[in-house]
Amino acid sequence: MTKNIEKEIEINADAETVWRALSQGEEIKRWFTLDARVTPGPGGSIWMSFGENMAWEEPITVWEEGKHLRTGEGPQAVDYTVESRGGTTVVRLVHSGFADDTWEGELDTLGSGWASFLALLKHYLERHPGQPREVAYYRHEPVKMPRSEAFAKTLAALGLAGQKLEPGARYTANDFNGVVKLAAPPIHLCMTVENHDDGWMMIEMEPGKDQTRPAIWLSLYGNARSDARRMQALIREVLDNAFA
Repeated sequence: MTKNIEKEIEINADAETVWRALSQGEEIKRWFTLDARVTPGPGGSIWMSFGENMAWEEPITVWEEGKHLRTGEGPQAVDYTVESRGGTTVVRLVHSGFADDTWEGELDTLGSGWASFLALLKHYLERHPGQPREVAYYRHEPVKMPRSEAFAKTLAALGLAGQKLEPGARYTANDFNGVVKLAAPPIHLCMTVENHDDGWMMIEMEPGKDQTRPAIWLSLYGNARSDARRMQALIREVLDNAFA
């Protein structure tokens, strides 16, 4: 017996558009990893990178054009299935093959991570289809504290402490405002950034042994892309001050 992570999201876009976002390198870069390259078709592969030596390549083991993509080999695999449903498209993701004794905290982290990226996929396709993305991000060095404490410190540094941070709620931070889209404290918090051309912010507490690594990822589209360098300096300052 093994454990799986299963997620589903409904997107207001046609199935062909959604399939391209899952299966083309330039499209993957607009909602998921910082860089990506795809050799399409059965026997092909997908290479992806989050920078900082976090790059990997996975074989494509199933390629049903417009319907089903599977990557990975060995015990773990990731399946995307695409299904038209009325005027929308449903993406179902299954990350399979985790051992029975897999640490539940790891599954929680991966599960909320997939939910966060699928939410960004929806935001990209519904709000910025076909637009390139610049990512302003900063991953702080690991800090010796529980994730809940690091999460609270990050929210306070952004000016979010005391606000109602649940899906659908509006928020106002020091330099950002918008709507909360996904809340999985103390692991992930995702929200739109309306005052920067309807961008997207993900706050993440990466797990580690007796430590956590706070990170902020800001996806910028449209005219806001030109401000990516300044935004990166800003979020770096926020996290450095929070954990000084």
